[in-house]
Parts: sequence; structure tokens; C-alpha cells
Amino acid sequence: MSDIKVSKRGKRLEVRSAGPLPGIKTIPGWYQTTAGIHTLPLSLETLTLLRVQYGNRIELATELQRWERTASQFRTSMAKLATQVDAKLHNLPRLAPKLAKAMRARKYQRTGSRFIAETDVTGVFDDPGLGKTLIAMGGILEGNVEGPYLIIAPKTAARPVWEREIRRFLPSNHRAVVLPEGRTERSKRLRLTRMTPSTWVIVHPEMCLVKSHYRCTEPVRWQKMKRNPMIRRPVECGHIEPITKRRMPVMMGCKHERSRRTERVDAASYPRLFTVEWGAIVIDESHDSLIVGKRLTQRRNGMAALQLRSGGKRLAMSGTPFNSKPEQLWGTLNWLDPDQYPAYDRWVSLYWEKGGYTGYEIGALRPEREQMLWDSLNGIALRRTKGEVAKDLPPKTYMGTPLTSNEESPHGIWLPMEGSQKEHYEQMLEESWADLDSGRLDAVSSLAELTRLKQFACADGDIESRKAWLTDPFTGKRVEGWKHLFKPKLPSNKYEWIKATLEEWGYPRSPVDKVIIVSFYTGILEMMQERLEKDWKTRNRPVSTIISGRVPNTKRAKRLASMNSTDKRSPQIMFLNVKAGGVALTVDTASRMLFLSETRIPDQQNQAEDRIHRVSNPRPCFYYYLRSLGTVDVGTAEINRQLQAGTTRLLDTRRGVEYLRNVISLSGGKR
Repeated sequence: MSDIKVSKRGKRLEVRSAGPLPGIKTIPGWYQTTAGIHTLPLSLETLTLLRVQYGNRIELATELQRWERTASQFRTSMAKLATQVDAKLHNLPRLAPKLAKAMRARKYQRTGSRFIAETDVTGVFDDPGLGKTLIAMGGILEGNVEGPYLIIAPKTAARPVWEREIRRFLPSNHRAVVLPEGRTERSKRLRLTRMTPSTWVIVHPEMCLVKSHYRCTEPVRWQKMKRNPMIRRPVECGHIEPITKRRMPVMMGCKHERSRRTERVDAASYPRLFTVEWGAIVIDESHDSLIVGKRLTQRRNGMAALQLRSGGKRLAMSGTPFNSKPEQLWGTLNWLDPDQYPAYDRWVSLYWEKGGYTGYEIGALRPEREQMLWDSLNGIALRRTKGEVAKDLPPKTYMGTPLTSNEESPHGIWLPMEGSQKEHYEQMLEESWADLDSGRLDAVSSLAELTRLKQFACADGDIESRKAWLTDPFTGKRVEGWKHLFKPKLPSNKYEWIKATLEEWGYPRSPVDKVIIVSFYTGILEMMQERLEKDWKTRNRPVSTIISGRVPNTKRAKRLASMNSTDKRSPQIMFLNVKAGGVALTVDTASRMLFLSETRIPDQQNQAEDRIHRVSNPRPCFYYYLRSLGTVDVGTAEINRQLQAGTTRLLDTRRGVEYLRNVISLSGGKR
């Protein structure tokens, strides 16, 4: 008997019943109106949960039945399209024949462009190296969307990737505008740029910053007007409350309630970006910009405020969209379709177990709802791996041996530590400080201690003192003081292995191959580069180059081009910082990559690995993970292996306490 009537009202479902509905409150997004009507989010997932809860008692209104049928058919068709090895493109051969011709060799790219053309919002989550840039450009043009187009990309991808590909594959009427360095020059160029239907504006994510705050307009007193004392005007409170959270508290700092009278003020760094109605907005490496944690960043605020023309397209592109924590995918989905994914807590409650001490800590993915999660992404997410679509690309080869007799344990080059490097590591582990030649190096927090342990696992160190502006912990004011930094030095077990191995490979005179050495510690990279050049006495003709956050954007492109050069006088070794150059960078001349250290986000290592493992130049690629025995390198490798295998683990990201305990316990430590 159907005694529960479900109808569609706007973007919500209304559930009516003559009797009580036990269990309806457990469905995420439920609330009850003042009229006593149960209302739920409008989605296929909600209808599924209602049927699970009440079975045949549910009767859908005619309009809701039509909506469900249309939405289900769309998801099914998009899921089928995503699995096709090829697709027909109708507009692209006419609008961009060179791009259409380039896709003949990689037919899966045509499938991706067709997928984008069929949807208004798309998350392109293909493996790095599959040509997401060409797929995005092809999908926008295939969808017959007129510009101007906004591309938000890291500095390493602005000119070397987007500008190059636009000029290479699109007709001459398409213009790529990359803004120069410097705020004044950027503002001027942006102001003078003529936004035509074929203009591609390429900006850095930091240009989208929007500082948002609430301004209290509650009257605190009445002031008489000078011209007419009989008339009084209210004097507003004027209190400013920064918007830093997804949900602001009702009570503001001035003790006034936030209400409709409260004024919201949004101040954009580059207002011109927010006055243009864009035909398409593309966010490259979206995992760096769209992930939303406990605080809503100014960058994320700005990207949500960008104006999209009716019928335009939103694209989020990343090979690693959630940094190994699947619940973080909500930030990207919310930017793509805020109507379908409006609330983080609701989305997490739908698919993940919650509990812990507070009751809100995120646990494992609910097994019974895992398929529902994947089905919900069919109409919005495109995901292909290299193994699926690039059969001619040899798989990655990881060199070294397993840590234990168990083949599933982490593989790597396992190196023992000796001398002062080992002594200072053990001192930091036991005492949270190390007595170095130039002074005592303290670790004031768990994350700081973990950082020092990882650094000592790479090389010994010393203290380097620099003048810097610091924040007084008591007054909160900025004061000038001394900042003590870790300065790496020899001995280093990893440096000795690198030097000996490179010499076996023919360096520095007749190397057999180009090599990339990777770390997320710029100081260690710089130290090792300097020592190699000094030991080999090659200062007159350096054999190495470096790309890090300290290298200006203008020099990065030149260094990358020199590394990709086949000239014998070009650099043979690149020292690469994961954060600065781990994305949107292609090195076709190197086939070996050495990792000095690992992050606690294994996806960053995957991104770095794919700088050389590309479909543009299929070849065997070899990876060497250098890990010090008996150190946090062991625990980090084990945790990253578990994360990559799908095992979820709660981390205290605010202080890193649980992460530090897990790393040390898996490394064989005493804590």
C-alpha cells in the first residue's frame, strides 16, 4: 500500500504521510518545515534511501517520476560514454582541424572531449600524462561554447602547457593571454585585454583571491544632525567579522546577531576577473585550489564567485583530485555543481561512517553505499588510467627490494645511517631536540619534530639564523627577531649513494641517461646540487639544474627547455621540488627519477612520477625511492602504501600528533 507521497518542489523533495515516518531523520539533509512537512534534498541518492527505508509504501508524483527517469538515463549514457575507446566529434574538425588531427593517435582523448561537450560541469580526473589539456580544449570547442575562456593554472603550466598548446593546436584567431609578473603590470594588462569569443585568459590561482567579511550595521546609538537637531540618524556598529568558515556563528564578535541587516563585503584582488561572464572556466590541478577543509580560503571564495555565462562550462582537472582522502572530493564537486552538492556534512554523512570522541570524525567508507557513491559520479566525473587507454605505454618500474620478506611491503633502496647523521636523528627522536655544532635545534610541535626527523633521515644538518618578522605570542604584534632554520650538510647516506650510482651510470663525462632527483625540501636539493658540482669540478660547465619555489617563473621555462634539450652540453640532472615542479611539467629526456623524501600525501609522489611517464613519449621509466633504515622513512612509506591501497586513516592535520605516532610506531620506534 502506497501511503507515502513524495513530490518535487524546487530543489527539494516533500514527503507527506498520514502517520509517523520512523527513520526519516537518518537520511542526510532532512528537516521539517513549520507546516510539519518532511523535506529532503532532490537527488537520486535520496530516492534510493527512501526506497530502502520504506519500500513499496512510496508513491512518486508524476513530475518527480519524469525527473528521475531523465536523470537516471543521463547517468547511464555518460557512464557508457566514459568507457568507450573512441567517440565521434562533430564540431572540432571544423573549428580546430589541427587539434582534431592530433587526437587521431590517442582516440581516448576524443572520448574525453565528447564527454565534456555533453555536460555543463565536468571533473576530468584522468591519470597525469594522458593529455587533459587537449581533452579540455577539444571538449570546449566541441560543445560550441564561445569565449572568452578563463584558465586557472599553476605558474608551471601557464606558458609551458596552456599557452604552448593553444598556439600549437588552435587556429590563429584564438589568442592566449598570460599575465605578466607584478600586480601593477597584471592589473594593467587585464584591464586592457579585449575579451573576444576566442580569447583564452590564463591566470594563477592566487589572482582569484576574494577577501570576504561581514560588516555589522546594527545601530549602537543615535546622532543628531547638525542642520536639523530634530532629526536623528543611527550610528552603525561597523564591526568587521572575517568569513573563514563554511558556517559562520550567528553571534558576531561585537555581540550582535548576524541577520539580514548584516552586510557582506567581498573585495577581489583583481575585480576585472569577476565582471566578465566567461564561456568556460577551467581549473587545472584543482586539488590545490578546490579542496575545502575546516576553513574556507580566500582563493576558494573567489573561484566560487566567478561568473559563468548561461550555457557555459565548468571544468576541474586533476589526476589526484582529493590527496588520498576521498571525502575531500566534495570541494571540487561543490564548485562544479553547488546545487547538487551544497553541504559538506550531508555528503560525508551519506557515504562515510562518523564517530570518534566528538562524533563527527570521519571514518571508513560505508561498504553498502560505495556503489552509490561511484554511481553518483557517473554524470560528472571522467576517470581513466594509463593502463586502460595507453596500452603502448610501458608500466612504471620501481627499483630496489621489499623492506621485509613480504612482497607487499614497501619497495625501495634501503640505506643505513652512520656518524653524526644517525646521532642527531636519534637525539631528535628521543628528546625532541638535537645538539648541533652551531647550537640547539628544537622542535616545538609534533609536525615540526616529524619534519626534522625526515630532514635528518636525508642528511645531517646545522642551524642557520636569519633576521625575520615574527609574531609575538602574547601581544600578537609583528616584531623583528631571529629565525633559526635547518641547514643540511654532509654526511648524508643518500648523497653518497646518489654520487656513487651516478658515477656508475657514466656521470659526469658520459652519462647513459638524464636523471631527476626529487624532494620537497629545497635546502637539501640545493646542498646536494652544490656538492655534486664541487666534487665533480664542473662549475665551468654545470651538469645539473634545479627547479624550486626560489626559482622565478621566467627562469623555470628556460631550465625546463634546457633539460629537454638533446644537446650534449645541456643539463643531465634536474633537482626538482615536488611542490614547485611536481605538476604541469613534462621532461621527455629523462627516464630515471630518484626520490630523497616523501610527503604524507602519496598523490604528490604520483604526480611527480608522471613528469616523465607520459603518453607523449612512451618509454620505460625507473623510480628509486631512497629510504633510511630505522627512521620515519619506513613508517611514511608504509602509511602511503596503505593509503594508496584504499585503507583510510584519520590524521590530526592541525598538529600531526596521530600521524607522528603512526609513522614512528610503523618505523619501529618506542612511542
